[in-house]
Amino acid sequence: MSRLAGRLLAIGAATILILATVSTAAASGGTSVSITSPRNGQSVSLRRSPYTVVAGTVAFNPTPATTTRFYLRRDGCGTSTDNPHLSIASGADAGDGCGILFNAVVGAGGDLVQAAFIDFPATDGMPLGFDASRPISGVIALTGAQVGLAQVDVSLEALVNGQAAEIGSESNASAVLDPTGADTPVPFSITPDPGLAGSDVQALDLRLRIHGPNVYSGFVSLSGNSYADLGSFAASVNESVQVSLDDPTFQNPIPARIDGGGSTWSLALPTPGIGSHTLYARSLQGFDTSTTASISFKVTK
Repeated sequence: MSRLAGRLLAIGAATILILATVSTAAASGGTSVSITSPRNGQSVSLRRSPYTVVAGTVAFNPTPATTTRFYLRRDGCGTSTDNPHLSIASGADAGDGCGILFNAVVGAGGDLVQAAFIDFPATDGMPLGFDASRPISGVIALTGAQVGLAQVDVSLEALVNGQAAEIGSESNASAVLDPTGADTPVPFSITPDPGLAGSDVQALDLRLRIHGPNVYSGFVSLSGNSYADLGSFAASVNESVQVSLDDPTFQNPIPARIDGGGSTWSLALPTPGIGSHTLYARSLQGFDTSTTASISFKVTK
């Protein structure tokens, strides 16, 4: 089981509940939909129109490409308030300079204990419309005695559609430590899995391991000095319109076709049986669901 399947699944489950609440509350300010055909109260002849054109307008939040920076943060050091995490907000960290190593003293040409690592799960910045077309870059700043060569391994996992997904990793990003500076930045770069392009990330985790022939240098400089930059979109690129006939709960939604301009939608619906019917439509953008639009029409012979 991956680390996300354990630790982050719990975080992701809580995130999904929060997203459901946020989506409902934010619908009026996010995506929206209307039905323009058939008109409310219109009569449709079953004999003349075996199919009824259902159409309307839709609006989605803009989706320009952007970059989201996640800072490595820590509330304490080796205590119950330790809480290593990622955040889109930076600030002074009480756990700045904490170590993550089991054994930080090695001789020349040696290495550190391989099992030493720490996870930084994201506590905000979710959901994230992920742009996998650009490399993920960042810096792990190291502090301490800063003697020798430090090697940094960084890996990223995400929760997508409730499932753990490997974004990618960078092994042995390295830097010769500078004992004269406050810290030594170690840049890293990760090529993300292209299969995650456009995914709506529900939860994110960065795993960090530091090793190499160095002395007492496995300490991370935080407070804005260590971070990861992820390619993202200002809003989800996953957009759709669903239609439901005589069912406001959308148990069996019918997908509509959105035009190239992204502002209108349509579908050909088999005309239902003679009598009164109600059409419902809603638009979805990532985890944001619009207020439901509805009209009533009548089917005649």
